[in-house]
Amino acid sequence: MNGLIYKEWKQNRWFILSMILCGSFPLMVCLFFSGQIHDADNLSTCLMSSAVGAFLATGALQMLVVGGDDRKLWGYFISSSPEGYRGFLRIKYEMIFAMEVLFLITIQYADALSCAAAADRGIEGTQEAEQLAESTAMILAFVQILFRAIDIPFVYRFGAKKGSVIKMICFVSLVILLTGVCILKIDDLDIVSDRIMAALNGEQSSFLLPVVFLAVLAAYIVSWFVTCRLYLKGVEQYDK
Repeated sequence: MNGLIYKEWKQNRWFILSMILCGSFPLMVCLFFSGQIHDADNLSTCLMSSAVGAFLATGALQMLVVGGDDRKLWGYFISSSPEGYRGFLRIKYEMIFAMEVLFLITIQYADALSCAAAADRGIEGTQEAEQLAESTAMILAFVQILFRAIDIPFVYRFGAKKGSVIKMICFVSLVILLTGVCILKIDDLDIVSDRIMAALNGEQSSFLLPVVFLAVLAAYIVSWFVTCRLYLKGVEQYDK
């Protein structure tokens, strides 16, 4: 197992360390546009928009750490090793989760430093802006984990290229299906949206969000089991 950890570190250490750079992106953006930040609203907009950009960058980097393992030779080798492909996949999932935690810790420190710098300049409302930025970063981190829980099984079942195409087809089909349902049930959309907003803004929000976060973590664990079941089938279909 230590050999697999060392292999992943040597192969993907720059991707792992890049999480610190991505997490620092809001601070760099706020420093660059410091002259245009005059109040808490400008600060919140800067932090949230840069957090979305960092979110997209981390997603692409995280997928790069699984893109090079769709090879038959490696699949046969790791399947016959003492750790087995289950141990290999577990290390992959743990590494991506650790990357997300590193990103989340860094971006929260970056948000805090950005708000502290704004407060030193006399801008009011930085505490509220910091709380909003931290909440946004937390939500984006769990969305990222959910996306990886969906992406990784496709990569190891069909390979990086085919998996992306098949995933996109499934996603587009789902969007079309949901659009059709919304059109047919358009009269009920206002009722559903009002109930969702009431749940998020009401007393249930303190209970609802932890439940959603736990469900995302459970989906990530289930994704590992699914990938383990699909891995050997995928190895036989890899191009090389």
